[in-house]
Amino acid sequence: MPKQGDEYERFVQDVYKVLNADDGLNNVVVQHNVKLKGISREHQIDVYWQFSYGTVAYRVAVECKDYQRPVTAEKIEAFRSTLLDANIQGIFASRSGFQSGAQQVAKAYGIQLMQIREPLSSDWDGCIKDIYINYVFRSVQNVRPVIIADLEWVKNNNVDREKVVGFHSDPRQTFVVINRGMPTECRTSFSELINKLPCDEEGSNKVFTWKYEDAYFEYDDIFMKIKGVKFEYDVIFSHEQQHFDAMNMAKAVGNNVITGESLLINIRNMVSDFGSKNKLISN
Repeated sequence: MPKQGDEYERFVQDVYKVLNADDGLNNVVVQHNVKLKGISREHQIDVYWQFSYGTVAYRVAVECKDYQRPVTAEKIEAFRSTLLDANIQGIFASRSGFQSGAQQVAKAYGIQLMQIREPLSSDWDGCIKDIYINYVFRSVQNVRPVIIADLEWVKNNNVDREKVVGFHSDPRQTFVVINRGMPTECRTSFSELINKLPCDEEGSNKVFTWKYEDAYFEYDDIFMKIKGVKFEYDVIFSHEQQHFDAMNMAKAVGNNVITGESLLINIRNMVSDFGSKNKLISN
């Protein structure tokens, strides 16, 4: 079974993987439960990493305490003893913050204090926590096209009107051709015309007519000169709401007790400044 506090230690380990990467230390391995030899004895380190900057090597130990109450000065003193014996830099992480005496000791000895915890609903007091986006989807349905033929042209060209009846069966293969046979010929499918129908208002039996001066209706091997195409159709609205809760997008909050800096890590492991409004837990 995991020892008490192991879950919090791994939580802090994960936080420092993200913070180190955000600081440019992408190749640093952040370890959990490491044994280090000191001058007088071996030490168990909750979270540990090391890196080099130039010719200087750095080793960092993090002590993690998942206490219900703020950490006392005695715990900071004990951790300082470990740091001195192991000749290593230290960070003390606590879920519930630090007593004022612990803060004084840490400042005196150069130990960084971090309150690392999951986000709380109160963190968003005075800020936007919930975002609601309302979507309205407009759908054109039950389209009934009516061809407005150029009757004089139809009469002069002996067009078999019965052959034109099936044009509505496939709007993708049915076209209105403007300036047919000319360099400026423009072909528009019925599907494209349907997609351009006005749909700003919901309702049934709407009517919209495309009017043309020199255009032809084409379907398979049939063509006919037309004056327009009238569409009768229905517009149906459907509604959907999407809710974004900042709590669900946040992963961890890190408060530097010494500097007052607050950081937020989101579920995509992005780090951002969380401002100074987050209150540090202390006594």
